[in-house]
Amino acid sequence: MKILSTAQTRAADQYTISHEPVSSVDLMERAAGKCTDWIAARYGNENPVAVFCGNGNNGGDGLAIARLLHERKYNVSVYVVRPSAKDSADFSVNLERLKKCGVVATELAKENDISALKSDHRIVIDAVF
Repeated sequence: MKILSTAQTRAADQYTISHEPVSSVDLMERAAGKCTDWIAARYGNENPVAVFCGNGNNGGDGLAIARLLHERKYNVSVYVVRPSAKDSADFSVNLERLKKCGVVATELAKENDISALKSDHRIVIDAVF
């Protein structure tokens, strides 16, 4: 498995978006689907999940993963922190999709406010930065 730097990941995403007929939000959906498949293959839906999301594209990935896990009957809690004043477009799309499937995202006041995290979460996904 290759591990890419942030710059390499952005370049790969941009290359794919430019050379395939796929939008960035659809590319995000593909990645979220693969991540969800990986989690589901290893952890049953009896394991509660906490997903921490920033308001950029990483957060959009986290929201998509949360929605897909919810669709597979996982008990998912979503926590959003906004380190930036502006939400990315893909974050906004995925937040709306999450709301439509009935999952409420809890807003955290700041990055280090983890008091909302329940002690029974067995799977924690960091999608802040």
